[in-house]
Amino acid sequence: MNKKKQVVVLTGSGGRFGSFLVKKLLVVSEILPVFLTSEPEKLGFDSTLNHKVYKVNLSSAKSIKNVFCLIYDECGDIDVLINNAAVNTIPGFSDFINNSDDQRVYEAYKVNAAAALLCIKYTLNRGDQSGKKIINILTRRAFTGHERHVEYYSSKAGLYNATRTLATDYPMHYFRNIMSGHIKTGRGGDPNSMWNYFIDFICEPKPPHYLEIYYESRAKYYLYLLRCYYRHFKSCKRIGIKIKNTIKDEVK
Repeated sequence: MNKKKQVVVLTGSGGRFGSFLVKKLLVVSEILPVFLTSEPEKLGFDSTLNHKVYKVNLSSAKSIKNVFCLIYDECGDIDVLINNAAVNTIPGFSDFINNSDDQRVYEAYKVNAAAALLCIKYTLNRGDQSGKKIINILTRRAFTGHERHVEYYSSKAGLYNATRTLATDYPMHYFRNIMSGHIKTGRGGDPNSMWNYFIDFICEPKPPHYLEIYYESRAKYYLYLLRCYYRHFKSCKRIGIKIKNTIKDEVK
């Protein structure tokens, strides 16, 4: 009896890192890759390879729902979702208050947070009720914030926290937040190292329930975390409160 191939859905298939993942997924025989993109005609790979391509508008909740219904009807249950699609800040942009594009800000939140969350919803609400895997391509700055890139970092932070909440609410599934650096330069996110982890996670029967993955040397990783927590505690202030003793008040 032939073993069912794992259905792996990838959003943002036409982007830089998405194109890299497309090439890797196409050659894994145990996988049926499903690519979501707004421009299918631009993917440009060997059409004889086993795969599915669907056009989707991630700014539209209706489009997202419809495409996932179509995937279930034509491909069967979804095993893995890779949320890779993103609206990035315009290169060289620095002044959010005076020069940001209002529509692009809305699009960033729609695609980077809301659309990704809906993709997770429609992956988990049909088919198997346990054992599904969610991979979000995020950024280390989603955890800490940083200069410039306001809408990008903050929208990714929304997905980061939403996934932590979902992992608490749905412990029967598996969640990964990939806290990558700049993938193009390899700083904190060498593509091949990332792929090696992805395929191990996809193929592992019972991986840890939730993890945040950082692509760093051990020294840089611990230094990064120390800086994060130091900045966090430095910016916090506790205000003491007086708790009313209701029992004594009632006796009096």
